[in-house]
Amino acid sequence: MYQSILLAADGSDNSYRAAQQTLNFIGEGTTVTILNVIDAEDSKDEVLHGEGSTFNRKAKLSDIIALYDENDVTYKIKFEHGTPAQTVVDFANAGSYGVVVLGSRGLNTLQEMVMGGVSHKVAKRVNAPVMIVK
Repeated sequence: MYQSILLAADGSDNSYRAAQQTLNFIGEGTTVTILNVIDAEDSKDEVLHGEGSTFNRKAKLSDIIALYDENDVTYKIKFEHGTPAQTVVDFANAGSYGVVVLGSRGLNTLQEMVMGGVSHKVAKRVNAPVMIVK
Protein backbone atom coordinates (compact mmCIF):
# COMPACT_ATOMS: atom_id res chain seq x y z
CA MET A 1 0.00 0.00 0.00
CA TYR A 2 1.14 3.51 -0.76
CA GLN A 3 0.95 6.42 1.66
CA SER A 4 0.74 9.02 -1.08
CA ILE A 5 -0.62 8.61 -4.61
CA LEU A 6 -0.71 11.21 -7.37
CA LEU A 7 -3.60 10.77 -9.79
CA ALA A 8 -3.30 12.92 -12.92
CA ALA A 9 -6.90 13.36 -14.06
CA ASP A 10 -8.62 15.37 -16.76
CA GLY A 11 -12.16 14.12 -16.24
CA SER A 12 -12.05 11.67 -19.15
CA ASP A 13 -13.12 8.03 -19.06
CA ASN A 14 -9.43 7.10 -19.07
CA SER A 15 -8.74 9.13 -15.95
CA TYR A 16 -11.79 7.60 -14.25
CA ARG A 17 -10.42 4.12 -14.95
CA ALA A 18 -7.10 5.27 -13.50
CA ALA A 19 -8.93 6.47 -10.38
CA GLN A 20 -10.62 3.08 -10.08
CA GLN A 21 -7.20 1.39 -10.17
CA THR A 22 -5.90 3.53 -7.33
CA LEU A 23 -8.45 1.84 -5.08
CA ASN A 24 -6.28 -1.30 -5.28
CA PHE A 25 -3.35 0.54 -3.66
CA ILE A 26 -5.10 2.46 -0.91
CA GLY A 27 -4.59 1.50 2.69
CA GLU A 28 -5.15 3.16 6.02
CA GLY A 29 -3.50 6.56 5.96
CA THR A 30 -3.24 6.81 2.16
CA THR A 31 -3.87 10.20 0.60
CA VAL A 32 -4.58 10.61 -3.09
CA THR A 33 -3.75 13.93 -4.71
CA ILE A 34 -5.90 14.50 -7.78
CA LEU A 35 -3.98 16.75 -10.16
CA ASN A 36 -5.88 18.50 -12.93
CA VAL A 37 -3.70 20.41 -15.38
CA ILE A 38 -5.27 23.38 -17.09
CA ASP A 39 -3.71 23.65 -20.53
CA ALA A 40 -3.02 27.24 -21.60
CA GLU A 41 -5.07 26.87 -24.81
CA ASP A 42 -8.01 25.29 -22.98
CA SER A 43 -7.81 27.98 -20.32
CA LYS A 44 -8.20 30.74 -22.93
CA ASP A 45 -11.27 29.04 -24.41
CA GLU A 46 -12.83 28.57 -20.97
CA VAL A 47 -12.36 32.23 -20.10
CA LEU A 48 -13.92 33.30 -23.39
CA HIS A 49 -16.92 31.06 -22.73
CA GLY A 50 -17.19 31.86 -19.02
CA GLU A 51 -16.29 28.34 -17.92
CA GLY A 52 -13.07 29.00 -16.03
CA SER A 53 -14.27 28.72 -12.45
CA THR A 54 -13.00 26.21 -9.88
CA PHE A 55 -16.56 24.89 -9.63
CA ASN A 56 -16.59 23.99 -13.34
CA ARG A 57 -13.18 22.36 -13.08
CA LYS A 58 -14.35 20.28 -10.11
CA ALA A 59 -17.46 19.31 -12.07
CA LYS A 60 -15.19 17.64 -14.65
CA LEU A 61 -13.80 15.51 -11.83
CA SER A 62 -17.19 14.77 -10.24
CA ASP A 63 -17.20 11.06 -11.13
CA ILE A 64 -13.79 10.58 -9.52
CA ILE A 65 -14.83 12.59 -6.47
CA ALA A 66 -17.99 10.48 -6.13
CA LEU A 67 -15.94 7.26 -6.48
CA TYR A 68 -13.55 8.36 -3.76
CA ASP A 69 -16.35 9.59 -1.47
CA GLU A 70 -18.17 6.25 -1.82
CA ASN A 71 -14.98 4.39 -0.90
CA ASP A 72 -13.93 6.70 1.97
CA VAL A 73 -10.71 7.73 0.23
CA THR A 74 -8.79 10.65 1.66
CA TYR A 75 -8.02 12.97 -1.25
CA LYS A 76 -7.16 16.51 -2.15
CA ILE A 77 -7.57 18.28 -5.46
CA LYS A 78 -4.89 20.45 -7.04
CA PHE A 79 -5.25 22.60 -10.14
CA GLU A 80 -2.12 23.64 -12.03
CA HIS A 81 -1.66 25.65 -15.23
CA GLY A 82 0.72 24.55 -17.97
CA THR A 83 1.34 21.90 -20.56
CA PRO A 84 -0.06 18.62 -19.24
CA ALA A 85 3.00 16.35 -19.51
CA GLN A 86 5.56 18.79 -18.15
CA THR A 87 3.26 20.05 -15.39
CA VAL A 88 2.55 16.51 -14.16
CA VAL A 89 6.29 15.71 -14.24
CA ASP A 90 7.22 18.87 -12.33
CA PHE A 91 4.42 18.40 -9.77
CA ALA A 92 5.24 14.72 -9.23
CA ASN A 93 8.98 15.29 -8.89
CA ALA A 94 8.43 18.16 -6.45
CA GLY A 95 6.40 15.89 -4.14
CA SER A 96 7.06 12.55 -2.52
CA TYR A 97 4.56 10.19 -4.12
CA GLY A 98 4.76 6.43 -3.91
CA VAL A 99 3.21 6.10 -7.36
CA VAL A 100 1.85 8.32 -10.10
CA VAL A 101 -1.28 7.01 -11.84
CA LEU A 102 -2.74 8.34 -15.08
CA GLY A 103 -4.90 7.19 -17.94
CA SER A 104 -3.76 6.61 -21.48
CA ARG A 105 -5.55 7.91 -24.54
CA GLY A 106 -4.63 4.70 -26.32
CA LEU A 107 -2.47 6.07 -29.09
CA ASN A 108 -0.79 3.47 -31.26
CA THR A 109 3.01 3.45 -31.52
CA LEU A 110 3.11 5.63 -34.65
CA GLN A 111 0.70 8.21 -33.22
CA GLU A 112 2.67 8.34 -29.99
CA MET A 113 5.97 8.82 -31.86
CA VAL A 114 4.54 11.59 -34.03
CA MET A 115 2.33 13.37 -31.49
CA GLY A 116 3.94 12.31 -28.24
CA GLY A 117 1.68 10.89 -25.57
CA VAL A 118 1.34 12.60 -22.20
CA SER A 119 1.51 9.25 -20.42
CA HIS A 120 4.67 8.28 -22.29
CA LYS A 121 6.39 11.57 -21.44
CA VAL A 122 5.36 11.31 -17.79
CA ALA A 123 6.57 7.70 -17.53
CA LYS A 124 9.97 8.66 -18.92
CA ARG A 125 10.55 11.72 -16.72
CA VAL A 126 8.90 11.15 -13.33
CA ASN A 127 11.18 9.87 -10.59
CA ALA A 128 8.46 7.76 -8.90
CA PRO A 129 6.92 4.58 -10.31
CA VAL A 130 4.24 5.35 -12.91
CA MET A 131 1.12 3.32 -13.64
CA ILE A 132 -0.56 3.96 -16.98
CA VAL A 133 -4.13 2.66 -17.15
CA LYS A 134 -5.78 1.87 -20.48
